[in-house]
Amino acid sequence: MKIVVLGAGIMSRAAIFDLADDEVSPDVSEIFVYDLDGRKAEDVAKKASKLTSFKEINHGKLDVRDVDSTAEVLSDADVVINGVIYYYIPQVMEAALKAGANYLDLGSDVETLVRQQKMDPEFRDKGLVAIPGMGGSPGLINIEAKYAVERMDYVEKLYLREGWIDFNDYDSLGIPLPVPYSLDTIMDEFEDPVEVWEEGRLRYIPPFSGREEMEFPPPVGKVELYYVEHPEVYTLGETFKHKGLKFVDYKLSFPRDLYIKYKLLKDLGLSSTEPLDIMGVDVVPRDVIKFLVEKTLQKREIPPNDYDIMRVIALGRKDGKKAKLVVDIFIEWSKKWNVSAQALLVGSPASIAAQWTAKGIIAEPGVHNPEEVIEPIPFFNELKLRGMKFRESLEVFV
Repeated sequence: MKIVVLGAGIMSRAAIFDLADDEVSPDVSEIFVYDLDGRKAEDVAKKASKLTSFKEINHGKLDVRDVDSTAEVLSDADVVINGVIYYYIPQVMEAALKAGANYLDLGSDVETLVRQQKMDPEFRDKGLVAIPGMGGSPGLINIEAKYAVERMDYVEKLYLREGWIDFNDYDSLGIPLPVPYSLDTIMDEFEDPVEVWEEGRLRYIPPFSGREEMEFPPPVGKVELYYVEHPEVYTLGETFKHKGLKFVDYKLSFPRDLYIKYKLLKDLGLSSTEPLDIMGVDVVPRDVIKFLVEKTLQKREIPPNDYDIMRVIALGRKDGKKAKLVVDIFIEWSKKWNVSAQALLVGSPASIAAQWTAKGIIAEPGVHNPEEVIEPIPFFNELKLRGMKFRESLEVFV
């Protein structure tokens, strides 16, 4: 089984380590890691090689905007995991089609997702599987929602909630702006309107509005949640509207101090990608921030120390009575792989789905949402092998 991973960033490396680990992924024989920064790809490949006694792990430099070159490196891959920033998803999907490789990615936005879904006939014609949004949220949370929906007779509302806490003291580490995942993605989330799926349509609200406090089990506890753009709101609404579903939304917890820092950047216009004329020189504010943040992170090993609880709340009916089902998945940072909980909940689901596709467990050709082709219980059993825990609570009202 040969898997190609494009991108060697925070989230991709968790997928690479999962694929490389003989204990949880014994059927993988070859892994190829490509990144625009060849040194980053080499570093991740070397670390991954320490997790296996028999797998071939190679690396290289690649610009995925070059469709022909990308197709060439995918030509003998069973599956490609696309872990690059979602801006380049269309190019990588085109390359996968050209190469005849099965495909999955870690998520995008609704606009990109709709564009991906239109490629369904082409993937079907070539007998290839494509699963957009097969990371954490989207991805794992879609499968969690499927489990909740199938446990109920009728579901009216799905509330998707992610409780995350980071125990690191970044001030003492000399990090003024922590970056838990892609800096571009975070800045986009503060800029882009948020979709709420309601009565078969998308309604748009301001990003990071809808502040809500929610209590999660320890060690997360009570956290603040905000609306953040996530495409699974759209896919889950469309997939399960036949079950009576009328409402889906998603909120993510953000530590208050981190929220304030990123909101300040946004309010000052520093997360903008539009060039500014400053004393006769065109300057892109976001590029300046990215450059300065990268300088603070250079040659620093920041130890992961976080915890995430992925929650789905389903409101509907069970056995003819009103009911509320809460499903939680608990993710702690990996000491074995030295990756954060946020990276683990993205990387491991991608790795599992890629392996299932290569084995033919996921076999129906075409472009599919995760909840359409993945069975929850076997998937949760795979997550348990990786240290994740599952809990559900059903409340029936008389």
